[in-house]
Amino acid sequence: MASTETVFPHEPAAENHNTLGGARLIVGLVQGVALYLLYLAVDKNVWPASNAYWIVPLLMVFVFVPPLFIQAVGTMRLRTLVIWTVAVTAILSLLGWLDVWRQWDSSGAKPPGDSDGDMTFALVAFTIVGLFIAQALITAADFERKYVASYSAYFEAAWKLEIQLLLSAVFVGVFWGVLWLGAVLFNLINLHFIEDLIEKPWFAIPASSLAAAAALHVTDVRGRLVAGIRTVAHTLLSWLLPLMVLIAVGFTFSLPFTGLQPLWATKSAAGLLLTAAGVLVILINAAFQDGDPQHNRALVMRWSEFAAALVLIPFVLIATYALSLRVGQYGWTVERILTAATIVVALTYAFGYAAAALLSLRGSVWMALVSRVNIAAAFLVLGILLLLFTPVADPARLAVDSQVARIGNGVVKPEAFDYDYLRTEGGRYGRAALNLLANRGQTETVRRMAKAALNGQSVTQATPPAQTDLKNNLTIYPKDRTLPDGLVTQDWTNIAGAPACLTTASSPCDVFFGDFDGDGGEDVVFVSHSGAAYFWGTIMTRSKDKAWAVGATINGNCAGMLDALKNGQASLQPRPNPWRDWVVLGVHLHPVPNVSDYEPCPQH
Repeated sequence: MASTETVFPHEPAAENHNTLGGARLIVGLVQGVALYLLYLAVDKNVWPASNAYWIVPLLMVFVFVPPLFIQAVGTMRLRTLVIWTVAVTAILSLLGWLDVWRQWDSSGAKPPGDSDGDMTFALVAFTIVGLFIAQALITAADFERKYVASYSAYFEAAWKLEIQLLLSAVFVGVFWGVLWLGAVLFNLINLHFIEDLIEKPWFAIPASSLAAAAALHVTDVRGRLVAGIRTVAHTLLSWLLPLMVLIAVGFTFSLPFTGLQPLWATKSAAGLLLTAAGVLVILINAAFQDGDPQHNRALVMRWSEFAAALVLIPFVLIATYALSLRVGQYGWTVERILTAATIVVALTYAFGYAAAALLSLRGSVWMALVSRVNIAAAFLVLGILLLLFTPVADPARLAVDSQVARIGNGVVKPEAFDYDYLRTEGGRYGRAALNLLANRGQTETVRRMAKAALNGQSVTQATPPAQTDLKNNLTIYPKDRTLPDGLVTQDWTNIAGAPACLTTASSPCDVFFGDFDGDGGEDVVFVSHSGAAYFWGTIMTRSKDKAWAVGATINGNCAGMLDALKNGQASLQPRPNPWRDWVVLGVHLHPVPNVSDYEPCPQH
């Protein structure tokens, strides 16, 4: 059994309970009010929500800093608490600002394409991981008055924080369950005031933050309860280790007979193997606990730790090999760079735990090196996260550089290159690369397809369907009109901005006519739509050599416009520039010319 004495205090002194409780609830209320005000700003699209460089850092700060403060107050010394609160506020603000910077243009305006400029999921997910590790490290170090504390202090701080967070999440969930149950009961007698209340954001957001603050306080002042839950969790998890070892060892020894091809066929081998390695690490630590030499594990548990530590190496090495194959075939992407970062941490655990297992055979404290490996891995994770979410090792920048190098070195043909990836996943780095390719690409195909991607147009290669299929896509207005010769028969495959109905079967368009560019010749508009209001039009013009080309785009979003167009209730009105407005229901729709040429960047 584990030692009943710990180096880390489970709970603050009893005389401080009321003071701490009041302080924590005030912080929870302030957090709730701040988040509600940010919600209002987003809902009404006013400052700071109107500029992502403000709203994202503010959200990062008010979502994450108050819970950290609530959990730490009463545990950390005041000086450490103030320094840590100021530091984490600055770090989160910077990370939020950088997350916007890497996605958006410098003006703060939304970027073109598919990105909506919100904070990325990766930032939120990895921020939670990083803050959890940092909070535990700082809490333990502050308690022992050391820069690097003992492993037992880290163990106590981390597990206390983890269980506090889990119990608080459960409490908030049950809190809302009770409120909804009350609403349902009162609805039975036609009293809806509780339902109306809990649906109001001004109540729901502060109430949730207050409930979370109360839960963090209660779990802190009832530390022995937290310690008891931790002990039960360790005991249950540790007895899953022998089962996981049997599975892992059996899998490893089966590989020589099955080969690696079945793994490659899953197309997710690296992720699955790293998940299994992560489970092994968790279960090893559940058995190891705080590393106290007096913690005598059963013989089966000790040898399960030993086997699990050794089997980690093939799991992580095969995952590394799987990733290297994918990178060799398709280059680096954001996901593969994040996987590579995970592999670096996994290799630290694998070889560190294997060394701990082998040293245990020499008669020292069983698996004693695990504690040092865990501390080193924690600091390593924090360092990697800071690199990944700053320009130093931004996965988007590294991925864009890798993909552009592939087309520059001729590894991938220009026609097969994924230009859309640069636009949708590469952020500002991807758009900068597309601009460079559009201006200075090696071939006309590269320049043309890069320009199309910059304009938000799909450049996916497709085999053109038969002409009869394409004609079936089109509904012509007025009904007695026919399409000009050569328009449908012209090959629109890979033409930037061509409407889908001219390249893909079963992609319907309505077709209209008019002299939009004022050159005296009739142009053709291909309109696709969603519902009865929104439509997207592509204006096709004819050049002097009688070839058709994409001239401009024109969009509408008013109810009744499509019906008006189909009934001939639209007109063209000249503007100062050559393109004429399409006037529908009195609304002027402005054609946006197709961008065909870009001025080159200045030479330095």
